[in-house]
Amino acid sequence: MKHLIKLEFKKGALNGYLWGALLAYAGIAGLMVIIYFTSHNMAEDGFQNYEDALNAINTLVLATFIIYASVLISKLIINEFKDKTITLLFAYPINRKKLILAKLSIVFFWTFVNVVLANLLIDALFITINHSFGYVSGTLTTTLLVHHAIYVLLQAFGAAGMSLLALVLGLRKKSAAATVASSIFIVMIVCSSNGGFSLSSIIVIPLSLAVLGILITYLSFRNIDRVDVG
Repeated sequence: MKHLIKLEFKKGALNGYLWGALLAYAGIAGLMVIIYFTSHNMAEDGFQNYEDALNAINTLVLATFIIYASVLISKLIINEFKDKTITLLFAYPINRKKLILAKLSIVFFWTFVNVVLANLLIDALFITINHSFGYVSGTLTTTLLVHHAIYVLLQAFGAAGMSLLALVLGLRKKSAAATVASSIFIVMIVCSSNGGFSLSSIIVIPLSLAVLGILITYLSFRNIDRVDVG
């Protein structure tokens, strides 16, 4: 499996996506800094406390990397089915399920790691800035940090699983555009904020959608060894 994953990275030139992830980090960080400095004097629009700010960062990170995952899915799976290059891969003496699992594993762990890492880096930046300017009131306690860390890990799993939901429609239509559009729709439903509240903040929702994404993906590929994909 590790060998197949390494081959996918080389074949797909996925190292370039690392730069994309870094740009996404910078974009989210920049947006949070703008919000921080422009809305601190507007109590109804600014961050009320540390928990409010950290959760806002997490929501932006989730939305960004769920959509980013759909681009990766399109690159690794959808386009290969669309262009029928997947049939060439299946011609090799490699178990089809293992090949698909390697591709899906890249998407899942890529999303999980980026959600965790982006939260870690941007949270640290936010805390550092607020330590200097103090626009967000309240005390940053160890308990809050521990609870938030657990929350982020669960949300990262949820995002990684949810990202697979876009694969279903994209694979049915063999369309990268449909895959990305599906992920945007998921983000609009789950991550849209209304007065600081979003469905993603109810942790059971992203976790349930993650399980659903994994289950539907399994059902989509369970017979791949016996299906003519040409």
